[in-house]
Amino acid sequence: MKGRTFGAVTLIAGSLLAGTVQAQENKAEECAVQAAMVMAVVESRRSGAAPQDAVRDVQQGLEGDQAKYASVVPAVADWVYTLPEDQLGPDVGDSWTEACLAR
Repeated sequence: MKGRTFGAVTLIAGSLLAGTVQAQENKAEECAVQAAMVMAVVESRRSGAAPQDAVRDVQQGLEGDQAKYASVVPAVADWVYTLPEDQLGPDVGDSWTEACLAR
């Protein structure tokens, strides 16, 4: 009986761990998609696009699962356009990913 209980607990713990790992992988994927969207806004700004043009271009470029983020592009653009130009590098996307993963 003791062996069966240990086996059942091990199986349940393994299942829970697998679910946690899957959730973390999904979160990492979502954070990467978000960071790519943020960097698209950064790149638009760096290329000289006006904020409204950046919003339009980035929203139009979102495909498939990425399209669910179209509604937040204006807020992201508002934020990106407040950053000093010398901060418009890959660190913006890295910071977004770090904050996203911490949530």
